[in-house]
Amino acid sequence: MRNQVLRPIAMTVFRVFPDLAASFRLRKEMASNCREADRFFDKRPTLPEGASREDCEQAMQKHSVDISEYLYQYEFYKLTEQQRDEFLSRSAMRALAYKLRMKFPNDSLGLPRFKEQYLGRYTELGFIHRRWLYVPESSYEQFAELLSSVDCIMKPADGSLGIGVQKITRLDDPQLLKALYEKCVRGKMLLEECVRGCDELQAFHPESLNTIRFVTMAFRGRAMAFGAFFRVGVGDMIVDNAHAGGLFAHIDINTGVIDSEAISTNGLRVEKHPDTGLQIKGARIPHWDEVVEYCVNAARQTKNIITGWDVVVNDKGQVEMIEANNRPDFDLMQSPLQVGLKRQVLDSLSELIGQEIKL
Repeated sequence: MRNQVLRPIAMTVFRVFPDLAASFRLRKEMASNCREADRFFDKRPTLPEGASREDCEQAMQKHSVDISEYLYQYEFYKLTEQQRDEFLSRSAMRALAYKLRMKFPNDSLGLPRFKEQYLGRYTELGFIHRRWLYVPESSYEQFAELLSSVDCIMKPADGSLGIGVQKITRLDDPQLLKALYEKCVRGKMLLEECVRGCDELQAFHPESLNTIRFVTMAFRGRAMAFGAFFRVGVGDMIVDNAHAGGLFAHIDINTGVIDSEAISTNGLRVEKHPDTGLQIKGARIPHWDEVVEYCVNAARQTKNIITGWDVVVNDKGQVEMIEANNRPDFDLMQSPLQVGLKRQVLDSLSELIGQEIKL
């Protein structure tokens, strides 16, 4: 009850003082990062030369990085303070996104939390070609018809990081279908027809759907492409999410060529996929011009200022939206080349919005 009373008051204050909103969000993020780091250091790990717990804690306080960014993604222990200040941490990006929502409440509504809402909107707009159901609002007959005709992906409507995603092969057993339907209703699950990526992208790791995270900025009908990276699963993964253990590599947004090694959030760096041996660095994303046009057009249809679109080129050569994220992870865009983008992000936002945006 207390939170229900205080939350509207806090939101009113944050809209008047958006910098306060960013500070509040950043403090929450940093507290979580510190707890994670404490658990890591309590195991007494062997650290790279130049890294230390004391330096990590100082970097967390000053630059709001987490343990993965400090050790593996940005290798902060190798950088000067000036070089460190060039990076926009994952936590700082979330604070910035929150500040923008408070500062421009009518122009930064955010994407709906629940996936079925934007799936419905973008299906109507023609961006999504696959079949899907939000199971709690679907009949058993609709559920059984879809799952008995195609392989499907089942996932929580409000999930993230690839958690809870399962692949379900075609089912025609009424007893199994009924039990699964009831489970999906209780769990508020989405059921989506499996998308088959094009041969060029699936060849890297056939077990996962390998996607492109394409980041846009948009404001009052104007939209621009900002950056992109390629994501690919490893081992027995059926998802490609970087924070679930997948690999990611930077894409040159002008050419569609992967221009970095593929890395993981725990320090692995490879030019070739560890399972298939295919060369990742230097590979070209097919239909790149269509990918850029698709994502920029999608951005024009949302009031979310910074959006990360998870898209794939499917086996028909179409660009297909898998998900949209209102807090895209700039850590994954910066770490493959270890080039900080904080100034570029703030400058691009300032130019787009027409006023200086600070963090």
